[in-house]
Amino acid sequence: MATLIITNGDIAAGTLATARPEATILPWRDVLHDGPVRELSAEEFRAERAAFLADGVVNTVQSVTAELTERDALVAGHHGFDRIELWFEHDLYDQLQIVQVVDMLVAAGRRQDLYHIPSPRHLGPIPPDRIGELEKLTLPVNAAMFSTASAVWSAYRQPALNALDAVRKEPIAGFPFLGHAIHRALQDLPDANGLTRTERQMLYSIDRGLTLPGVLFARVLNMEEAAFLGDWGFYSRLSNLAFAAVPLITGLTERFEPAVMHDDKRRKAYVTTPLALTTYGAEVLAGNEDRAARNVIDFWLGGTRVTNDNLWRWNDKTETLVAPRK
Repeated sequence: MATLIITNGDIAAGTLATARPEATILPWRDVLHDGPVRELSAEEFRAERAAFLADGVVNTVQSVTAELTERDALVAGHHGFDRIELWFEHDLYDQLQIVQVVDMLVAAGRRQDLYHIPSPRHLGPIPPDRIGELEKLTLPVNAAMFSTASAVWSAYRQPALNALDAVRKEPIAGFPFLGHAIHRALQDLPDANGLTRTERQMLYSIDRGLTLPGVLFARVLNMEEAAFLGDWGFYSRLSNLAFAAVPLITGLTERFEPAVMHDDKRRKAYVTTPLALTTYGAEVLAGNEDRAARNVIDFWLGGTRVTNDNLWRWNDKTETLVAPRK
């Protein structure tokens, strides 16, 4: 029986390839919680994601485009597989991937012999001889799950966040971690002081003495219920705090770019140079300043570009989405 296993990345793919040598393994290499994720044609979507994901060092726009095209072609050729298994974790990174995957399979006409293995822990540390224990969690993907995945994936790609906020409030059958993941995505909108949850965790930790960026990264991940950030995403966010018009932290050796992680000397300096809050950073953290009043806000959450002129916020006290002022 030909089996296709789709999972979240290379580490899990390697483990599953060892445990299941008879299967075809497809790692889903896309960081969907960062960069534009808009409602486009398949070709346009690949082009926009490739432009964002290319690091200019190892992965070029051309190589990423080719990889995404090959990945999508394998999904489109699903008829060649008797069984498809979706091995995804509980965090935001994975939950966005699984709704994209299921939606693509629905569009390709796959509605049978599709199974979801929802892991409540990260797959990477699990050895090959133990990963099979998760198979007891296997769920056949049913009609309700197809509808849910497509609804969430569509909502995530909209130019406004109301639909995404609405779907998290509805029952989400078959995806036990999806509601929390959407909630966590919305928490990375600016609060009343202009800080996302991730940024607030960074400043809080620096203020309490965790000043080395490498140690800070580990600490911030440990503050998550389900860690989802990779080093690129973490250091990009940290860099934005340091190199803002009015900086919130000081000490970073340079503005982050992916090339830093590929140069031993630059990487070592980057992760070991002590950081400190600026006076302004301390005031923002204390709730006395709004970062958005003096600094540029410009990032994507799915299909929504969050800027000073389109400033979606998250009220952490009431757990509610706050739409931009008209």
